[in-house]
Amino acid sequence: MKRILLISVLLVIALSISFGQIAYKKGDQVGSFMVGLGSLVYVSGATGSVPPLTVAYDMGYNENISFGGMLSYTASKWDDNSYGFGATYKWSYIIIAARGAYHYDLLHNSNIDTYGGLMLGYDIASSSTELTGNWPYGYSTPSAASSGGLLFGGFVGARYYFNPNLAVQAELGFGLALLNIGVAYKL
Repeated sequence: MKRILLISVLLVIALSISFGQIAYKKGDQVGSFMVGLGSLVYVSGATGSVPPLTVAYDMGYNENISFGGMLSYTASKWDDNSYGFGATYKWSYIIIAARGAYHYDLLHNSNIDTYGGLMLGYDIASSSTELTGNWPYGYSTPSAASSGGLLFGGFVGARYYFNPNLAVQAELGFGLALLNIGVAYKL
């Protein structure tokens, strides 16, 4: 995790060459797709896992503030076949949230948009179990479960624009992963 964070920081610093454009301004509409690293919902030994995936949309309200939304998803499956019988466990997690960010020119580079913000949303978690093999007579069959709740969190991030519309992006903070990396596109 420390190595990934160090590489991300070094990448942002190495790419800090200005092309004379403004990375963030009022009215910008930015869509992004990110993959999470350092998942908070990782299941040890899981197979068939979907890494944390996030899509987000931000719209520039004024010169420093943007509002938008995000949707995150991850899933895992774990097969336990001990003693000639077993079970398949499945988990999935979804976050739907509104978010707002304050954009600040921290690195004084017109290609880099640095920001921090807050999100408010809803978390949906579900699980199911399927028995496999020859279970002893009278063993109760597991059932599925789901849960959800209100969530609140913060994040910090940066986007490096290769051209006026396309950027690489990294966000650190609350969600299904500690670090999300991906691409952003100004619509």
